[in-house]
Amino acid sequence: MHKRAVFQSLTRRLDGFTRGLGLDELTVRTMVETVVADMPDQSDEERLTEALRRMNVASA
Repeated sequence: MHKRAVFQSLTRRLDGFTRGLGLDELTVRTMVETVVADMPDQSDEERLTEALRRMNVASA
């Protein structure tokens, strides 16, 4: 899957979670872009898990 499509898919899936954490759009966008770039060979589920982990850390 193309990086842009992966980014859009992850962003959509994380939408409610990010609002619940109170993270701003720029922070979420940066985290998701970094996860997609750092994990090119991992599955969407692995990238999603990593993005969630990073968001939890950022919101703490």
